Amino acid sequence: MKNRLIKGLSVALISLVAISCSTEYHIRKGNGYHDNLAYSSAIPHYQKVHNKTYVPEVEEKLADSYYKMNNLKEAEKLYKVAVKRETYSPQINFNYAKILMSNGEHNEAIPYFKKYLSSYPDDAVAQMLLASCISVGERYRDTTLYKLYPINYDEFKNSFSIIEYQEGAVFVADKEVFSGSKKSQWTGNSYLDLYEIKKDEDGFWMNPQLLKGDVNGRFHEGPACFSNDGNTVYFTRSNYFKRKMKVNENKENNLKIFKATLKDGKWKNLEEFPFNSDDYSIGHPTLSADEKTLYFVSDMPGGFGGTDIYKSVWDGSNWSKPENLGAIVNTKGNEMFPYIHTDDALYFSSNAHNSMGGLDVFITYFNGEVWAKPENLNYPLNSSKDDFGFNLSKKNANVGFVSSSRTDADKMYAFDKKPPKFNLYGKARLKGTQTRVKGVTVQVTNAKTGKVISMVSDAKGNFELKLEPEADYDLYCTKEGCFTRTDKISTVGLKYSQDFYADFEVEPIVLDKPIVLENIYYDFDKWNIRPDAVLGLDKLVKILVDNPNIEIELSSHTDSRGNDRYNDILSEKRAMAAVQYIIANGIDQKRLTYKGYGEKKLVNHCANDVVCTREEHQQNRRTEFKVTKINK
Repeated sequence: MKNRLIKGLSVALISLVAISCSTEYHIRKGNGYHDNLAYSSAIPHYQKVHNKTYVPEVEEKLADSYYKMNNLKEAEKLYKVAVKRETYSPQINFNYAKILMSNGEHNEAIPYFKKYLSSYPDDAVAQMLLASCISVGERYRDTTLYKLYPINYDEFKNSFSIIEYQEGAVFVADKEVFSGSKKSQWTGNSYLDLYEIKKDEDGFWMNPQLLKGDVNGRFHEGPACFSNDGNTVYFTRSNYFKRKMKVNENKENNLKIFKATLKDGKWKNLEEFPFNSDDYSIGHPTLSADEKTLYFVSDMPGGFGGTDIYKSVWDGSNWSKPENLGAIVNTKGNEMFPYIHTDDALYFSSNAHNSMGGLDVFITYFNGEVWAKPENLNYPLNSSKDDFGFNLSKKNANVGFVSSSRTDADKMYAFDKKPPKFNLYGKARLKGTQTRVKGVTVQVTNAKTGKVISMVSDAKGNFELKLEPEADYDLYCTKEGCFTRTDKISTVGLKYSQDFYADFEVEPIVLDKPIVLENIYYDFDKWNIRPDAVLGLDKLVKILVDNPNIEIELSSHTDSRGNDRYNDILSEKRAMAAVQYIIANGIDQKRLTYKGYGEKKLVNHCANDVVCTREEHQQNRRTEFKVTKINK
């Protein structure tokens, strides 16, 4: 019995030692791969440890590895557990919040950004992302402006940064690789290469072909741009020498920009961009329309943080020293994938600014002195995942390409850019009531084209019309025996779809019926037009302009203070002052008469010797008009 017990304890101890050695081995191997950015190789080792026991370092690095490989679902599961532990670092809050954003859970991300900021209150990126979570509804303000169409090739694991070239396009892609094949340790897929596609006679994309010549090498090739004649390419490439990839002190392989020229259908004569470096990355080139300015991305020293966008100018012989585009464009996050259009608009992607999560596409313009504040292009062009590689066709600025990881892999999309939609919704109702009026004629005139559209309000008093972008409209609302009303609507300069609402009050014209002009009051014992009375008189001017067939009498009234004769004279001066204002604003004086009624027509009980407040007396110091004649 004793021997069996000793043997059993010995076996158990040997098993524990074996498990401990195995755990240490996988942690060591996992850390080695993780530190060398070989996340695809690190995950199996970390996963074996995590399946058996809890090791804080392993849990965090496993989550980080999934995050770096864009497997956000697995990363979220791990971070969700990690943030509940007492020993986790504040950085976990930030990482978890970013993943929640990328998975479209913006409200859930807010408290974790706040927890992180309680430890690091000066982190500008976290501040921007928190603000983005709070205002994410703005990104859905108009979902009609872009229509996306996926470009799918099953042979690729990831495909992105597609750009128009000649009659086709060029893009970047990798493939799934099998045992023994050369692969990227970061992703576990093949290295990225540049491919070309063309369309057949029916407009369908044909099978991709590797770019011919010396462009595609042993390791990564990335985003490219082409000269206007299509004979020169600037492209991104991993930094390597012969058969070995170079890495910096942070174990990162830097990127470089290369130039190649087309000769006999093949890309030859590779040249390095003169500001390439072994110490930092330069990549993602894009050329201005005149080909004199090259925009690109770099994490060179002196930037704002992460990767920034720079430009270099060709003077005919050399490229100028790179110039950072500045703090309006660049942030402490990552600005990447610039694209300069023929109208000099700069599009780029950023995971800071007011991103929905991950990279979003933004637009900015240079006015000759400063860049405009970048504007998010919103959903559906952007999503909570990475959206990047935006560019437009040189022939038609309403079509283009964009790339996105919204399906959990980088995929290419063609898109149509739609104009904003504008609708006019109107109603006609009896003045002072909610009673709808049928049979009101509404004429809408396009001020630019002169085109007139006439409508009649239906049984519910409603009318509606689609409006054109970049147009000014005059609205003319009429019904026989009623005052005509007019209005103006403009869609000029509006970028987003919008509905306009016109509420026309229908008021019958009754001869000699007094109509009070609201808010036209006078100071005590004075007849000059107060500034706050101008708006009311302007409304009367508009009525007279809209109804050129009517003649009116304008009357003025005083309160009961002062003697009757004096009040008659004072009210006459007030009426005359109002008429003079109307004439000065273009109304023919033949259509106008005026009369001062003094205190003869009080609107309340404030007669002579009655004690009233200042406000009650002011109600009597009013101006009215009445239609005295209707001309045919």
